[in-house]
Amino acid sequence: MSIESLGQLESRLQNLIDKLELSRMELEELRVANTQLEEENAKLKHELGTWNDKVSSILGKLDSVAEEDESIELENQLEEAAV
Repeated sequence: MSIESLGQLESRLQNLIDKLELSRMELEELRVANTQLEEENAKLKHELGTWNDKVSSILGKLDSVAEEDESIELENQLEEAAV
């Protein structure tokens, strides 16, 4: 092998090492970004659950009010019919 060939091989190996190191850095950045997104996703899921609970509570109260309203209306109709 000539010195020129060894120089080319060394250059190619260095390029490969540089690309590998760059890929490792990009991978680490992606892992960090992924972790942040997973945390944000968990937070948003928690918020969605909270909102679902609030909406369910409000709907339950509306149903209760509607049932009371129907009951009062039925009592009024019975009283009118009795008169």
